[in-house]
Amino acid sequence: MINKRLLHIIRILLKQNTYVTIAELSNELNVSYKTIANDLKMVEAWLTEHGLELIKKTGVGVNIEGSNEIKLSVYQFISRKSKENIDYSPKARMIYIGMKLLLESTCRVHELADDLFVSRATVHKDIHSLTAIFESYKIELLRKNNNGITISGSEKNFRNCLIELMKIDNGYHVFYEMVKNTNYPCDGSFPFLGLDVNDDEFVEFLKVLENINSKYLHTLLFDSLVQVLHHLFVSFVRIKENHLIHLSESFLQELKFQPYYEEVHEICKAIESFYPIQYSEMEIRYLQVFFLSLKNTNEIRTDDRVDAQEITISLINEWEKMLPYHLSKDAELTNSLYTHFCSAITRYRHGIVIENQLIDEIKLKYQHTFSIVKESMYLIENKFHCKISEEEMGLLTLHLAVALDKMKQPLTTLLICHEGSGANHLLLRKLQSQFSNELFIKDSQNYPTIDMDQLQHIDLILSTINLEIHTDIPIIEINPLLSKYDIARLRDSLTPYYEHKNDHMLAFEKQ
Repeated sequence: MINKRLLHIIRILLKQNTYVTIAELSNELNVSYKTIANDLKMVEAWLTEHGLELIKKTGVGVNIEGSNEIKLSVYQFISRKSKENIDYSPKARMIYIGMKLLLESTCRVHELADDLFVSRATVHKDIHSLTAIFESYKIELLRKNNNGITISGSEKNFRNCLIELMKIDNGYHVFYEMVKNTNYPCDGSFPFLGLDVNDDEFVEFLKVLENINSKYLHTLLFDSLVQVLHHLFVSFVRIKENHLIHLSESFLQELKFQPYYEEVHEICKAIESFYPIQYSEMEIRYLQVFFLSLKNTNEIRTDDRVDAQEITISLINEWEKMLPYHLSKDAELTNSLYTHFCSAITRYRHGIVIENQLIDEIKLKYQHTFSIVKESMYLIENKFHCKISEEEMGLLTLHLAVALDKMKQPLTTLLICHEGSGANHLLLRKLQSQFSNELFIKDSQNYPTIDMDQLQHIDLILSTINLEIHTDIPIIEINPLLSKYDIARLRDSLTPYYEHKNDHMLAFEKQ
């Protein structure tokens, strides 16, 4: 199957009247000499099927021979095929340009325009939209007089930005599936538009890591595993192109007393045994920092525990100022935040990017809760001199949302059942099972024995018969056997009353 890189090779050769060396193709496409040599075998077969011949001369290069008519026809076909394979939305173009700049450091506007089949003016607009993302990672866009664009910043920020761009690219879902499915069906396509790495190469890299049988990797939850593999891949790509990380000597000394060095070293050695790549001590220590950011509470240093406790108290106090609730009395919230911060502090200190697959859903479902969390992030940012991402805010939003949800009160309910004690007991069990959050069955009575004086603090009456009593309390008639249909109907009926009782909470969430 023809893929994006093969199309690119054929297009380069068709545009040249002279021979092109494999080294030139390798530099142009930012892949190894061996990869180009393997690609040319597939290119040769494909050209033969379309009436052209790939001429290879040792020490000279390769060229395409054939009639100009067929060459033009093939070039037009490739142009159409390339357009089919590329997502041309503004977001996709922005991600593509961002990845190209991060991987190649310098790009020319006219080349980007050719790659994306858009005008140079459109490319300039896309670059402008990319500025905000680069600035958040302290990466500076520099424009040259020859219409070239380059970037400036630290290698750590380059890697974090590349991780971010990959996460918002549509290809990230494909990467996620590759990790999930060990028998992922490859077709030679390129999951990420801006990366010249096809799905076969991704799967090959993942297989190398899978074959290590690392105890550490096997103990990770799936989402954490995806994050680790993602970071390992980005480091692999950057090191392969000789873009190396730098850590201070004092920090390296500090890391010598931290765990996970052996686990990282084992993984790096396995990658080195398969690829022509070498991990320096700094690269291993850099990955160790990321592993540390996923550690459990039992492995936290004393200083980090103190900081986690302080930021937990400060954040809860800040939320209490914004909300009319005594959150500091919620021990579960305090403990869950403390546990979260014990591992998160390492990320804050070292600018490590976290991945949160639920961030869009969280922002949609808990809009106001998210805004409360976002407004309070200055406490963390000022303490650790960092920028908190929306992914991190989303995780904290869930902690606060759970605390607020617990404050919702069930409907104090009186159950009236005219059947025997067996049916009454069965109905009560079903209600308690299906509506534990919405209903608190305060009492269960027979119709003739209803004491009107006891209805003072009742929010709702559920009855198996048609009651003829004078009261402002809502009455819902239910089937004593409570089938699945009856449960669904009852849920619809009591929801307005439940929302009304907790109107203060619902109004809070809808603001």
